[in-house]
Amino acid sequence: YGFGAIRSVQLVVDPPAVRRGQHATLRCLYDLDDSPLYSVKFYRGLREFYRYSPGQQPSKKIFPFPGINVDASLSDNRQVVIKNVGFGLSGNFSCEVTADAPSFSTATEHISMQVV
Repeated sequence: YGFGAIRSVQLVVDPPAVRRGQHATLRCLYDLDDSPLYSVKFYRGLREFYRYSPGQQPSKKIFPFPGINVDASLSDNRQVVIKNVGFGLSGNFSCEVTADAPSFSTATEHISMQVV
């Protein structure tokens, strides 16, 4: 990756093909190479719908997005759980990981989620 503080970022959808009406878990797997975490942001297309920022209160922020119902109790700095997934959510998702000072380096990974 060559971002200095961030060694790797990988985004995984569980299950790989989500059944309509079921829950989907988007896992953002990252290695910050001893740097503290500044934030993890999840996007559907270009719109952010969930953010975890350990240095802020509250650390979890959910942004309204039609069709995305985040389960806050199961979502954290590594994953976001979407309840009752509909067909309209098939498409591109991404997670963006930012390391804290001094580097503030950022890395993003994309994945396509399929709802069946």
